[in-house]
Amino acid sequence: MFPFLARLFLGALALAAPAVTVAATWPGGAPCNTTLQACIDATPDDGIVVVATSATIDENLNLYNRSLSVVAATGSQPRLASGRWISIGSAAILGNQAVTLRGLSLSDGYVWAAYNGTGTATFDFSGLVLDQVSSPTYIRVEGRSGNTVKALLYDNRITAIPRSLNAGLIEIANAGGTVDANVYYNTVRSGAATAGDGAGIFVDAYAGGGGTIKLHGNTVRGGFFRSGIFVSEGLFSSTASDFEARVYSNVVVCAATPASGSTGSGIGFVANNGHIGTQAINNTVSRCSNGISATQWSGGGAGASISGLVKNNLIAGERGLVFTTALTPSLSNDYNLLNVASNIATPGANTITADARLVDRDAPRLRATSPAVDAADNATLALGLIFNALPTNDADGLRRFKGAGGATADIGAYEYGDRSLLHQASAANTSSYITRIDDAVLDGRADADPIATPNWNAVSNGVANDTPLGIYYFGGKWRLFSEDATTPVPAGAAYNVFAPGDGGGAFRHVSSAANSSGATTTLDDSSVNNLPGRIVLVTQNWSAGSGVYNAHPVGLNYVATGPSAGVWRVANLDGAPMPADAGFDIYAQEASPNAFRVDAPASGNTVVLDHPLLNGNRCARANVSRVGTGSAAPRNFDVYYGTGSGRWQIYSYSPLQAGTAFHVVVDPAQVFDCSDRIFANSFGGGS
Repeated sequence: MFPFLARLFLGALALAAPAVTVAATWPGGAPCNTTLQACIDATPDDGIVVVATSATIDENLNLYNRSLSVVAATGSQPRLASGRWISIGSAAILGNQAVTLRGLSLSDGYVWAAYNGTGTATFDFSGLVLDQVSSPTYIRVEGRSGNTVKALLYDNRITAIPRSLNAGLIEIANAGGTVDANVYYNTVRSGAATAGDGAGIFVDAYAGGGGTIKLHGNTVRGGFFRSGIFVSEGLFSSTASDFEARVYSNVVVCAATPASGSTGSGIGFVANNGHIGTQAINNTVSRCSNGISATQWSGGGAGASISGLVKNNLIAGERGLVFTTALTPSLSNDYNLLNVASNIATPGANTITADARLVDRDAPRLRATSPAVDAADNATLALGLIFNALPTNDADGLRRFKGAGGATADIGAYEYGDRSLLHQASAANTSSYITRIDDAVLDGRADADPIATPNWNAVSNGVANDTPLGIYYFGGKWRLFSEDATTPVPAGAAYNVFAPGDGGGAFRHVSSAANSSGATTTLDDSSVNNLPGRIVLVTQNWSAGSGVYNAHPVGLNYVATGPSAGVWRVANLDGAPMPADAGFDIYAQEASPNAFRVDAPASGNTVVLDHPLLNGNRCARANVSRVGTGSAAPRNFDVYYGTGSGRWQIYSYSPLQAGTAFHVVVDPAQVFDCSDRIFANSFGGGS
């Protein structure tokens, strides 16, 4: 299970079911010493079953009338045997139901949750991995007339072929009830080499269904005839439904293979007799026959409508916006970038028609020269994120607002601006305790706020560097140095360097008598204040302060209680007093699948990072800072690649203490640049 998901799970569980009564481990003692189903059956409602094995589980799992959490233990990768499924159902007289699934894998099987009860069902499915070899595999959530379903589908990964024309790899169905679903950061991929039936994500409300569906940060790859993302009202139903669809920052790449051209459709909205309130904002659609369409089912009624906004989208393919005029008089479009051969809808006044200048149409991130950079309607995006309570990150899971003035957004799902590099000390760039960075990413950028992480074996068999690290700018170059101004930088020492783009969440801090006490100095910035869930990184920056050396390992902590509650602090983790005028680079962002917290074990020296862009990928670069809760950490840490395990790991030169954690940020663009990892047929190891 991805380490951050354990924290996400516990936070969600605290909201959904504060009175957890039983936590059972399987395999374990009786009644969890036989089958996993027996353990589930014996665990009382509102309990947790922790699956602590990486072995194959040859069982179907049935959670009928149950409210329960079934989660993979940290470090375990449980997989159901081929063809096995997970079914969640309920009787018509059942009241509320709450089910959480986390970190499980299935092959040729499905997860189907259908609520038939009289109250509210809460389904939370995250970190699930499904792949198809011979039989359909998918996740389906279904609500029925007279009830309410609240669903979170987060960071699931599916490679498969839809089982029919009107099916998807993720399905949200609403047969006359109220379904509020948040579908965030899932990666779905067609298992076919050519375009075929169905959709990547298939949403349908019918028979009078209502509610709000939010699709954010999902990536859909492959050709789907319905659409990569398909939002339908009234499939096979004459009873009008009325619901809201919020489709933000998703990526759809339709062509199944680079040789297959533009096939399938991108994002489709289709109404029959009712209404879809639509916001399609900041999506990227590439290599599709249709970009974003708003049309009507054949035989639909004259009262059907699709209204709302289509803005800030980037479409590179055959056709751009395809709207049925009679259906969409209240569907406005503007600030889209259309790199297409034709367009059906009349474009808004601020539409850009130009070469999108993408890295590649299969990797539709922006180049620095793209006309999409800083060209979005910022107000529409910002207000949409706020009022819809959506994540503030882009499709890469990194900060959305960057660029000119620090508060602008790009057209499309990806935000340009963050850069990464690897620096290695050599005789040519190193003198004693200082090593000079020579890279266009940072050259001449005195206002950059670089974050550095020692990398033990990036390009060699391993160079230890247990010395407090700092960075400074001089003569047009950034330099890394030993904070004690004495210890030579070892030859061959390597560092991951993350250079965040300008904008909120990238700032400098200087310690002072007013903001410091003991070993800590308190940050004061809107990107971190009163935000305990933020992922925060820190690097000492000699240039930011008054040239003060601070030869101590630094990290972060959050004050949750007391008179100073609600603040993040930089701390000397060995307990040494924080000097005045010490400078620090700070990076902060909302958590995402690529920006997460991992808890360390209470002993030993090593923390394993289990992440699909890192696993088995030696050229990937993790950016890391330590987070403490009071226990001393007298020495430093680095990251290293385990050549035997294929896992990146954090190594602490002093033993890990209870309560220690690390914040980790992975830059997907860096991973693509070094490996094309994002287009691997599988999603990486670890699940």
